[in-house]
Amino acid sequence: MYAAWKLCWTNLKHKKVQNSFIAIIIMLAALLLSTAVSVLNNTNHMYESMHDKSHGAHQILQMENGIHDPNQVHNWWEKQKGVVVSDLMRYRYLSSMSYAGKEIPNVDLFMMDAPSGPFPVDRLQFVEGQEKASPEAGTAWIPTSLAYPNDIHVGDPIEFKTDEGVIRLNVAAVVVDISYCSPFATSGRIWLNHQDYNTNMTTLPGDDKYMTGLRFDDYSQNRAYWERFEQFLGTPYLESVKDFESLSSYYMIANQVISFVMIFLAVVMICVALYTLGFTISDAILSSYRTIGIIKSVGLSSSKVIMAYVGQYTLLALVSVIPGILVSNMLSGTIVAKSMAYLNTGSSSINGLFSAAGIWTGAAVVMVIFLSALLFSNKARRVEPAQAVRYGMSEKEYSQKSGGKAAWKRKLLQIGSLPTSMIIGLRSVTKNIRGSLLIVLMSALSTAVLVFGFLFVYSISSIHGTIAKWGYDSADLSVRIDNPAQLTFEQLKEKVLSDPRVKNYSRYGDANAVLPVPQKHGANEQDTKGILLTVADGNYDEIGYQNVEGHNPASDNEISVGVNVARTLGIKSGDSLDIYIEGEKHTLTVTGIYQAIANMSNTGRITADVIRKSNPDYGSAMNTTFVNLNAGTSVDQFVKELNQQYGSVLGIASQASLVDEVFSQAVTIIVLPMSVMALLFIVITFVIIYSICRINMKKESRTYGIYKSIGMTSRQIRLSETTGILVVSGIGALVGIPLGLLGLPPLLNFILADYGIVEVPLIMNGGGIALMIPLSIIAAGLGCWAASKSIQTTSPRLLTMD
Repeated sequence: MYAAWKLCWTNLKHKKVQNSFIAIIIMLAALLLSTAVSVLNNTNHMYESMHDKSHGAHQILQMENGIHDPNQVHNWWEKQKGVVVSDLMRYRYLSSMSYAGKEIPNVDLFMMDAPSGPFPVDRLQFVEGQEKASPEAGTAWIPTSLAYPNDIHVGDPIEFKTDEGVIRLNVAAVVVDISYCSPFATSGRIWLNHQDYNTNMTTLPGDDKYMTGLRFDDYSQNRAYWERFEQFLGTPYLESVKDFESLSSYYMIANQVISFVMIFLAVVMICVALYTLGFTISDAILSSYRTIGIIKSVGLSSSKVIMAYVGQYTLLALVSVIPGILVSNMLSGTIVAKSMAYLNTGSSSINGLFSAAGIWTGAAVVMVIFLSALLFSNKARRVEPAQAVRYGMSEKEYSQKSGGKAAWKRKLLQIGSLPTSMIIGLRSVTKNIRGSLLIVLMSALSTAVLVFGFLFVYSISSIHGTIAKWGYDSADLSVRIDNPAQLTFEQLKEKVLSDPRVKNYSRYGDANAVLPVPQKHGANEQDTKGILLTVADGNYDEIGYQNVEGHNPASDNEISVGVNVARTLGIKSGDSLDIYIEGEKHTLTVTGIYQAIANMSNTGRITADVIRKSNPDYGSAMNTTFVNLNAGTSVDQFVKELNQQYGSVLGIASQASLVDEVFSQAVTIIVLPMSVMALLFIVITFVIIYSICRINMKKESRTYGIYKSIGMTSRQIRLSETTGILVVSGIGALVGIPLGLLGLPPLLNFILADYGIVEVPLIMNGGGIALMIPLSIIAAGLGCWAASKSIQTTSPRLLTMD
């Protein structure tokens, strides 16, 4: 055992640079994989921990259309064992909030009549302000999703525009409202004092709406409760329900995308690391063939020689994995902190979240390295002492080397028209096929990751150009009537929409609907599924809504559905669909299927004429209009003129500002990890190519001595070797371009399919992609140039010594 350890230590001691770079490769692989696993675990842990702490709702029932008696519904659920039910809470909708004289765009606000706390379900976690049973008169509690991005704090005044004027309140508390403060969500609950609600909300046109939250002791049993509930009602529940999956989806989506991409790339990096490890061990055995033969001839067994190599690389793995895990803890903490910021109460540091999964990930990496080293070093078992001492290699390899099997390489290099330096460089790369293939592989992977990473980040940061493919409209601006008493829609048509700069417009609204869903276990049994409908009084095509299949609805018997609705029901374009809208049954023809990130594509699109068949007055509450302007018209100037003319009567926002408000955080979350992954692949390309070139240059030391003896300078030799590597790396980069553009994007489609996006909209940017391509080639060239430094400091006499 001592002899094996001594041999292991000698290998570590005499090959410091090579071993250091192997350690870096292992560390980076462990870093990437551990970060991905930690991000997933910590995201789930933080959300679930806050959900439990807050007694978060598993389902939220919204009763807005008077189809069911809210008190009857609430009383039934209150009597069920195994279900905790919130108070029956009143609310009204508002869509305008201002702070410091500036309107916060694209918000849908639930103005809640706050019951006396603490709440049995969705218990608020106070971040700022004093925790009280209910807000005091003249104040409100607001969620972190509104406070953090707009820098609103306790004591700040906020304003809400209504049909009757402006409501002015002060912020009494900033709270984590687990069900309504997720990233990318545009809705939030504003908690009002009971008297303020009566004074300001009940005087508005329309009736109170009601909401109640359900928390199940065992959420998996919720379907059994619903079957009994609908038997009690005598009909399907025809109002809106938000379930746990949709409530939690926005918290999870960004980190799941990042983590799955990281895991995929980490696995690729580990495979490359293992290939490099095998290459290094095989080369070490071949270069020490005679030494191993001598050692075995004096009695050291093959198993002990193998354990020397296994011990060497297992020890390297142990030393490397520890800093990788430590750095991954900080990196994953940063990623989770950004994506889950709205759940941060300040009482505990998100960066402190740490999971045993990181340790187990590191242990798994060490075990993989151990098993791989054991497999690759098994080649030492075939070393025959007599052949090793005589030939320095096996007799078979000696015969092949002295024979004519390399003739094809000589023919390949009979290219008299090429410069001598290039011929020397190409000779080196063709002589070492395995190393050259690894360089091609690393350059291809590095280029693919760089191209894909840039493509993804650029597409998210420029999402306004593809917003229609994410399920939203692409109109130039939205105009919302905030005070119908001062400006009706007819007046808006006459004064604004008839402007010659307006190209077209469509009114927008929404409605809740319920779909009967056949159950798998019985043809006669049905489940129900609640979805949110987009309702257009106008032309969907003109305001930019798109489908992945079919077309938008245009008449009163048509509907377009989200991909997850189509998947659940097993329908396609042309099929008929039964649907309950505001309690009335309709049979509609599916004209198209679209993807949408909102509500996980559990949505649909209809025209206003569908609802008017049962409710002729529908449309009077459609206060939002999407507007497109003629080419050459400045959207910002048009918005500015309307704001100056109508002030608080209209809420006006350009499409660019609305998109930025929703997706700006996505860019912040995604840029850091994608940048880190790109940097890691550049570093690992440099490291691996340095290692390969360093090994090859030691083998070819006599050749370099000959080159020096006939007059070549060290710089010329180094340039020749670097030129050969650049050519090989360039080939790899050419392979990596289509891989990054076409091979990796389907990975995103797979990840986002459950969230409602089956074809991730990507924007090609030729200039940016072109800038990414040479980075891996440059890294390869620098790696070779750094490895060839030893040629510069060694004399021809030493290089040609046997």
